[in-house]
Amino acid sequence: MSSLLFWKGWSRTYRFAYIASLTLFSISFILFAIAWARGLDNVVHWDVLSELTELPVTFYTFSDGLLDYAVNGKAYAVSEQFIAGAMQIRPDVATAFLVGISVAFVLLMSAVTRFNRLRYLISMALLILGLAFFRWEMLEIPGLGGNYLFLLLAFLFGSVSYYFHAFRSDYPIIVRLGVFGLLTLMVAIGLSTLSPVKFPALIVVSYGMPVLLAFSTGFIFFIGAETIAGLVWLTSAGRSQEGNTQISSRRTLGINNFLFISGLYVVNLSLIWLKNTKSIDWDVLAISPFIIYLISLVVGVWGFRRLVEQQDVVSFRDGGAFLYVGFALLTTLTMAYAFATANDPVVEMFEDVIVYTHLAMGIVFVAYVIINFRSIYQQNLPVYRILYKPPRLELSLFRIVGFVILMVLLASGGLITFRQSVAGYYNGLGDYYTVSNESASATAFYQQALEQEFQNHKSNYSLASLAMAQNNQTAAAYYYQQALLKQPNPQDYAGLSQTYLQTNLFFEAVKTLQRGLRAFPKSGELQNNLGFLYARTSVADSAYYYLKAAADYADQDDVPESNLLAFYARNPNVLAVDSTLARNVTKSSYESYQANALALRLVAQTDTAQPNQPEWLTGESAKQGLSVGRFTSLYNYALANQRSDSTLNSTLQRLSADPVNQDFTDDLLIARAVTEYKNHNHPVAFDLMAQLAEGDEQNGSAYRSIAGLWQLEQGLYRRAAETFSYNSDTTSIYYRAMALTKANDPVLAQSLWETAAKSDPGVDALRQVYYQERKPQTDLEKAFYVTYRLDDPNRGAYWETIQEPSLKTVAGVALTNDFLDQLQWRNAQLVLAGVPDSAQVNPVALSLRNVVAIRLASFRRSVGAAETMAKKLILPDYQAAREYWLGQTYERTRRFAQARQAYQQALKLAPLNAQFVTSAAQFEQQQKQTRKAYDLVLTALPFNEDNAGLLKTYVTLCLDLSLFDYAETGLEKLRAATTPTDYQAFSVTYQEKLASIENSRQKFLQ
Repeated sequence: MSSLLFWKGWSRTYRFAYIASLTLFSISFILFAIAWARGLDNVVHWDVLSELTELPVTFYTFSDGLLDYAVNGKAYAVSEQFIAGAMQIRPDVATAFLVGISVAFVLLMSAVTRFNRLRYLISMALLILGLAFFRWEMLEIPGLGGNYLFLLLAFLFGSVSYYFHAFRSDYPIIVRLGVFGLLTLMVAIGLSTLSPVKFPALIVVSYGMPVLLAFSTGFIFFIGAETIAGLVWLTSAGRSQEGNTQISSRRTLGINNFLFISGLYVVNLSLIWLKNTKSIDWDVLAISPFIIYLISLVVGVWGFRRLVEQQDVVSFRDGGAFLYVGFALLTTLTMAYAFATANDPVVEMFEDVIVYTHLAMGIVFVAYVIINFRSIYQQNLPVYRILYKPPRLELSLFRIVGFVILMVLLASGGLITFRQSVAGYYNGLGDYYTVSNESASATAFYQQALEQEFQNHKSNYSLASLAMAQNNQTAAAYYYQQALLKQPNPQDYAGLSQTYLQTNLFFEAVKTLQRGLRAFPKSGELQNNLGFLYARTSVADSAYYYLKAAADYADQDDVPESNLLAFYARNPNVLAVDSTLARNVTKSSYESYQANALALRLVAQTDTAQPNQPEWLTGESAKQGLSVGRFTSLYNYALANQRSDSTLNSTLQRLSADPVNQDFTDDLLIARAVTEYKNHNHPVAFDLMAQLAEGDEQNGSAYRSIAGLWQLEQGLYRRAAETFSYNSDTTSIYYRAMALTKANDPVLAQSLWETAAKSDPGVDALRQVYYQERKPQTDLEKAFYVTYRLDDPNRGAYWETIQEPSLKTVAGVALTNDFLDQLQWRNAQLVLAGVPDSAQVNPVALSLRNVVAIRLASFRRSVGAAETMAKKLILPDYQAAREYWLGQTYERTRRFAQARQAYQQALKLAPLNAQFVTSAAQFEQQQKQTRKAYDLVLTALPFNEDNAGLLKTYVTLCLDLSLFDYAETGLEKLRAATTPTDYQAFSVTYQEKLASIENSRQKFLQ
């Protein structure tokens, strides 16, 4: 262990400095391993491209007890495909790399000052020469153009170095490291401050790459024999070396084992060389050259120490140790940077250099050991202790031979290794000009790289990225194809497929993804994209297969899982086969998944529970612009939401006003209108839908249909009929006919019924019954006739023959209301007593029955009965009527506080109901709250200009507030809204009240 941790015997200062350098050395190992493992993922990431698909849905339904009304609209599903991102250039990585190189430079400069004069001069000459090739003039420092900056740097570092070498060689390593480190830091700060160019670190690294590659190659050659040297230690170190046994009893593995293991090592290197040069095409299990490098590098920590100590070249503790770590740091970081930038020509160059140097030096070093130490091996002596003190031939001679073999190996490949290094250099320059937004220069350098190595992936992919940025799909497709020649990646296939899609070559895009999956069968991204494309076609089984498989393999499994939900939503026939698919939705924070889960819910209509709010709405994301996923989840949630939500409404209002969301403006207004309606802000909801219909001719009819149905539900029958009149489709004509029928205007509705009935036998049957062309036969026809033919006093006979409990209840409620309108409460009570038992009817019919029971109790001024019935089942759609009749009950029994509270609750739920508003306003008028009453009427009047009761109240309130012009206008509207008899009666009252007001004024003036 003492020989393993040899630095433990050093003084504290040297030990600290060396451990610190080894720590940096270890960090470079880790960075190298990370960059190597990530591969292309270092610079190319999967982006997600979202696509919206409209889905016809019924997002709201209501019923009048006889007929159901479906409010149709559109939901959105998000389909997503993986897009190969552009080649990323990260200047921060270059900055970190330059910091590491600077540390290595400090270590090297500090170490060479302890060399003897000749070695010092040679080393400094090499370092200064390397410094010259960094092209410092590219930093464009003011006043230091040309070679002046290099000369300044050479003078600074050269003079300090010579000072330590010639005059203060006694200074310990920690002082030299500190001085060079401080000087380097000052130079770095000065250059970064003075240089006007973008990304100075990147430009220094890019232009200085040839120097780094040359130094790295020299170091790799130098440690090329370290693995064999390690085998010498392994086979000549005795097991009892540290004990008291005699040397003659030592047990070693011996030279035969050394030759056998070394032979395997050399054979492995030979196979790699033959495979790389395409001399063989065997599927052999060969150790990666980078593993060999790392092993040599680690073994070299101890091997270089033995070399220095045995040859007595320089003090290992004071110089050699830091020289080795400096070169190791520089070389390892250069390799890591090549991986981090996906510069595959440089990576392949390093592979070749490692293989060639280790093969050449491995062969000659085995010969060196056999020639010099065979006899010593046979004596079981520790050869490693004198490995670098050969009795016959010097190691330098074998290094020369190894260099010659290396040159032969390089030449045998047609100097491809050298061309790869040049291509890597041009790639680095292309990166710099790409990130500097000089695409023309970047393209030129990448093209030069291709001239050196036309199959290199880095250049082709970078050029494809530039072409995509310029929307040149043809050029992008070409370069993606070229990128597939040598080192294909899933991103290449995805990129090529995308170019075909952009040029409407759908089947070529599919074929490309199929080829990609044959090469990468476990690429979840390619599987997702292929499923995405199949989902556009009728090949549903293939779409399902690939999307399901992608969820198992893709790193972002939320994307294919979200696509599966979108696939189900777009294919209702799949849901029809297996309805459980709509319920097999898991909880996910992924926005597109949440959006598609809501879309599936709207399409399937199987889940009646309140949906979960998208998670991002409660975080900081709600304050940001909308992505496609966020918009869709928000929009679908607004449609699926079943309760009042003021927070959602304010969020929609804010987002729709934000210019960054202008692409979603209309849909956000739709969502806001739906939310306003569910919040019972009906005037705002109607205004928003009118605004949308006016600004969008293509979808205007759909918007008007939604508004018309809402108005129909709120009892605004004339307004609904007017809204539907702008549409020409048969469904709108039918709804308009129903609106006029509910408004008790059979004459105006007749032509509409006839038009709607032409294509629907069911509608025609109702028309015939309603217009008494034939007698009602079915229970629905009888209930429809009883409910809407108010002019037939004998329609009760039909009611008695209805068998279906719910229909009989609804028709009975209509009769009861008619009798109560005529103040015939006993007849109303008899009818109500004849409706079926509550257990036999549906919730809608039961709610109507309970509400009319409260009305009957109100007519009889029975508070107890009204409150008892109010506690029974009444659906939310009928809560406003419940509160209104409770208010009527309390008002008639002079419980004014409770009456006001009930009226307020009724108007909160139905602010435009003419009957509710009229009664509430008259109540407030009686309570001397004239302005409050006027405001209530003013809100509802624009939507009920045909309601005589509301107009009368409005006119009266205008007189009370001395708004005589408004009162006159209201009186004119009343003339058109009521019968002449009723108008004349009110006109008398109006004149009397007007005269009373005038008399009061005259008395006041007197």
